[in-house]
Amino acid sequence: MKQEHTGFRVFRFASLGLALITAACSSSSARIDRENPPVGGTPAEFGFQYAQAIAKNGNCDQALPIFICLGEEGAGWELAVHSGGMCALEAAKLWTGALQVRPKFFNRRSKINFDKPYYQSKEALNNKGLSLLHQAAAAGWPDSQAALARTLGAGGATGADLSEAKLWLARYDANPRRKIYGSNTLDQNLRTRLARIEPLPASDALWAKTEMVKKPPQDPFCRQLIRTRSQRQSPNAQTSDETLPGQLPEPETVDKPRQPRQRPR
Repeated sequence: MKQEHTGFRVFRFASLGLALITAACSSSSARIDRENPPVGGTPAEFGFQYAQAIAKNGNCDQALPIFICLGEEGAGWELAVHSGGMCALEAAKLWTGALQVRPKFFNRRSKINFDKPYYQSKEALNNKGLSLLHQAAAAGWPDSQAALARTLGAGGATGADLSEAKLWLARYDANPRRKIYGSNTLDQNLRTRLARIEPLPASDALWAKTEMVKKPPQDPFCRQLIRTRSQRQSPNAQTSDETLPGQLPEPETVDKPRQPRQRPR
């Protein structure tokens, strides 16, 4: 497949077969149909699918810069910011040295680099993860609010952390987006630990919902990733000057061997 036809030239892809993570970041996944691939998405959306897929395979360090770029697109990309926050915390847990580009995840033309402060130390990655979770939580993303309540309310936390954890628990419980799906992921032990904790005062800025704001991409890699001029069109669309590819390849990973495709009997 020619890269010009994918609408997403930043990344190198291999053959079909990898299950992509759903938008809810749950354990469920859906395989891409070779005969009926998704169409209509922007390059940024396919970038998000790629980042989710490699993060699921244990490569959060390589997915993190993609999530960070997508989060700078502002409102509507809360899940990307949340995923970036969780990935940064995960990468910090697996810290063995300053993060860097690893082969097989990006092609040679990609302008990605890891020469940024938050890639250089375990502490910096932890701080970046918390910063991203705060950004998504402030915008009303319930999973980020729950993640902050768990992280800040863990055993051994300071009084200030516990007070903030109680704030995020309260915002999570009152979050209408959470209630729509009937979700409650905060366990009894955490709620018991925070039961008698006073949250931060009502005057604290963290109580206010703060929408994410779009930032013009400064990083060359982000400008590569966020391209909206060429979008996939439906097979019946007559306005596209692009050739729709016959299949959507998977992101290349080295973590799981590809299963042989079974022929119908």
